[in-house]
Amino acid sequence: MVTNLPPQAKEKWNEVTLTRNPEERLRLMGEFLSIVPKHKGTDRMVSQVKKQMATLREEIEKKKRMPKPGSAPTYFVPKAGAAQVAVVGPTNVGRSSLLRAVTNAQVEVTPYPYGTKTPVPGMLPYRDIQFQLVEVPALVEGSSEGRADGFMKLSMARNADGIIIVVDVRDDPAGNFLMIARELANSRILIAKPEGEVEIEKRAGTQIQFLWEGELSGCSTEDVIALLGEYKIRSALVRVRGRATLETVEDAIFGNAVYRPTLVLANKSDLRPDPRTIEQLRMAAEPLEVVVASADHTPDLAATLGERLFRLLDITRVYTKEPGKEPARTPMVYRGPVTVGELARTIHNDFYRNFKYARVWGPAAKFPNEKVGLDRRLTDGTIVQLYT
Repeated sequence: MVTNLPPQAKEKWNEVTLTRNPEERLRLMGEFLSIVPKHKGTDRMVSQVKKQMATLREEIEKKKRMPKPGSAPTYFVPKAGAAQVAVVGPTNVGRSSLLRAVTNAQVEVTPYPYGTKTPVPGMLPYRDIQFQLVEVPALVEGSSEGRADGFMKLSMARNADGIIIVVDVRDDPAGNFLMIARELANSRILIAKPEGEVEIEKRAGTQIQFLWEGELSGCSTEDVIALLGEYKIRSALVRVRGRATLETVEDAIFGNAVYRPTLVLANKSDLRPDPRTIEQLRMAAEPLEVVVASADHTPDLAATLGERLFRLLDITRVYTKEPGKEPARTPMVYRGPVTVGELARTIHNDFYRNFKYARVWGPAAKFPNEKVGLDRRLTDGTIVQLYT
């Protein structure tokens, strides 16, 4: 249900979103919670705001303890490649071994627990793209409450494009998967695709624009615009996926739930696990795909993992072409189908503004060298030549 917050609370949350100072933001969040009515409709929102406040407190305390700039470990890894994938799991399940096996990362594999102290990135090549895998230091029971730098670790999973959950087939893989899944869920990171998703990107201006990759359920665009207006959001790009309700929209205002496509890797399969253990893991992880492998001994593991991530993240490669030349070797990469118009905007706004027509070859073409307009949908492997 929609929380139906009083106007004072919505006004206070608007103040929170406009504040970048951590101490001031923390104070305003406290004031916001003090005027939020207590009922079932607000329980989830209140819980998430409290987690955000706990994260802020931890960040503030860390800055106070920091002897000098740059002396504390950082958990931020800039995105690279076609997509960033967070590799998470308990300690000693083989996350470092996986990165060493399938990427270019120089990873130290330690025989003792909690050997990984900071995130380690590596690039996994697949076809003519690369996935950036980032090993996140081990999660523990209570990470979602801030235990063992849990907020920082889980923020990496939240900011990534996808997640690989690694478990050890010898060590209660179903139980450890469920522990990781709970910590992600408690941080409002969804690993099973929800019925609807909404992303709100605030912009300068006076207009609410919608990007439709789904539809609204039980409400209209006017209802959404009115709700955003109550939170002082007058200009924004609202991306709708699946079947989204007004509650989904309000959830997005508070930055709550995010969906991250996820697969499960059951590692150390060379140790001949009990088939019943694997079946229990598959049942616990359903509907997620479970890949049973050994980071040290499975042949072509990089290709196997690349193919799974390619499908999971719904990668679309589009190759641009100049007249009289061969198509570019490096593709433009998108998540899901893309239109000619979106491609033109990606390259440069002038290509969109001055667009005349395009010619396409490959999967999206009805015949080679087909002449198409801005609304033609492009699928993976299509070659496009733009004319202005």
